Amino acid sequence: MNNLNLKNMFPDDLIITNYKNGNTNVTIYGNGTKIREIPDNEIPNPKFPESIDFKITNYCDLGCPYCHENSNTKGKHASINNILNILNPLPSGIELALGGGNPLSHPDIFNLLYKLKEKGFITNMTINYKHIKPFWNIIKTIFDNNLIYGLGISISSNYDPDIITEINMLSPNIVYHIIIGVNDPKDIVILHSYDNNAKFLLLGYKQYGRGAMYYSNYTKKMINRWKLDVSDYLGNFNLSFDNLAIKQLNLKKYFTIEGWKQFYMGDDFTFTMYVDAVNKFYAPTSHHIATERVSIDAMDVIDYFQNFKKLGNIMN
Repeated sequence: MNNLNLKNMFPDDLIITNYKNGNTNVTIYGNGTKIREIPDNEIPNPKFPESIDFKITNYCDLGCPYCHENSNTKGKHASINNILNILNPLPSGIELALGGGNPLSHPDIFNLLYKLKEKGFITNMTINYKHIKPFWNIIKTIFDNNLIYGLGISISSNYDPDIITEINMLSPNIVYHIIIGVNDPKDIVILHSYDNNAKFLLLGYKQYGRGAMYYSNYTKKMINRWKLDVSDYLGNFNLSFDNLAIKQLNLKKYFTIEGWKQFYMGDDFTFTMYVDAVNKFYAPTSHHIATERVSIDAMDVIDYFQNFKKLGNIMN
């Protein structure tokens, strides 16, 4: 999830949503910029998650060796009724990042997206680059009907510039997901050469699932390369980072205190959380261990968030 926002801080006039969440006022603009307003000298104390990383399937045919979800062709889909029941207590305006597995493979994906749109959620989706061509008609239909706001694309090696051009014609809200420890830093430069407006979300490497076995000297070497190169990219590309990448790259050292206050979007599980609707559990993030998970059957999503959330220090 996007927890370090380096996007344009002078947003479009269009306000997608505005709501009050505990002592926090949240506004999201048309260019994706999120503004949080919290009273001076108060610790953020939201009543419900404003953003949820939401797993709707564990089916995937790619078998990526670093997949932290262990997704495969035997993976199951969550039922649409279970998904909607989980989300039912939540108000409109919150963000959902649907993922898997391959969410495009879900047999009820269109029905689900229509339902989420009716409920007023800001729905995004994350897919793998290798699924663009085989699922092109589904992706195009989703955008033609405005069923999602943005699409995250996990970049694989040997990407085709023609496909990059085509996908960017569908929406301005395409974000390339780059995994430090897997992707080479040069991928950002290459993708930017195809699309001067390219947006990137850098994700920390998760030593979880198959990612634990894949972790090696090569992975460590690649993470160290990112540590050396990332300072050259800050300010030159449209970058965002999840909290794991922030930690692994030690990004805070590149900011002044005031700069950090402006850009850092909060600790994990302060405003965000993870839901696995396939295996039916809540967790702070997708890479938290089993002992930190809570069964969906034990309580609803708001009760879970209020009982277990972290009282966040947005300045870290």
